[in-house]
Amino acid sequence: MITYKKGVFGVLNTDDMDRQPLVLLDGGIEKRYREKYDFSNNHRETYGGYLFQYTLSGSGWFERKDKKWEIKKGMGFIIKFPERSRYYLEHNSDTHWEFIYLHFDGEAVEPFIKKLEALNQQVFSLDLNSQPIRQALRLHHQLTEGIHLKKYEGGEFLYGFLCGLLREVENPASDKKNTMVQKAAFIMKEEYSSLSGVEEIALRLNVSPEHLSRCFHEEWGIAPVHFLNRLRIQSAMNELLDSDDTIEIIARRNGFSGGNYFCKVFMKYVGLSPGEYRKKRMLQ
Repeated sequence: MITYKKGVFGVLNTDDMDRQPLVLLDGGIEKRYREKYDFSNNHRETYGGYLFQYTLSGSGWFERKDKKWEIKKGMGFIIKFPERSRYYLEHNSDTHWEFIYLHFDGEAVEPFIKKLEALNQQVFSLDLNSQPIRQALRLHHQLTEGIHLKKYEGGEFLYGFLCGLLREVENPASDKKNTMVQKAAFIMKEEYSSLSGVEEIALRLNVSPEHLSRCFHEEWGIAPVHFLNRLRIQSAMNELLDSDDTIEIIARRNGFSGGNYFCKVFMKYVGLSPGEYRKKRMLQ
């Protein structure tokens, strides 16, 4: 069971570099109840940066442009200041709002925000046991207990946190493990070099290829054929750098029918031919 206590923290920035890509500013866990808690973010230039807020219990409200959401337990949002949005606890509400928040800034945040926008995720749901929330709670415990961050540790935390957040938002069904899907993934990881394809896996699991593909994509966020190809390409990349074997030999050893097909798939995933990849990396 995850436990936490209320408290806020500020972060002394000791990262002596220009144009820091990721900067953790402050954060905390707060509980609001029957009090004025209402922030309109149109003109908060002095606050600046970005705010991540996630509900631990109770609920509050979030508005952006012409939409409104009740942010219940397990839900969260990210704001870029200033913007046309508002988060608040309704006046005289009998519901409390307990949440964890992180305030941060930096040039490297923008690509993550754009990706969330592309996914149309203005508000997202996260399990309390998900990686980013556990990371945030551990950080909160550390800083409220007076354990200071080491140099560059704030930026390191933020990069891992934002990557984890995107992963969870892109693949919301990841915590609902499907035994059949897990077996398929295990088979591919163990036997990628000898499998004939996804049809063979479906036959072994006594399901149709279409059903396997649909379930696999729901859980992993990727089609099984792409999952299998990635395993094969990654292994082939290692062999291209660690052996003098021909491309044909490496292709067949990693489950491809021949060198020509291998080259086409390799180009699609890597952006270089196997020969170009080997030459470029060996010169570095």
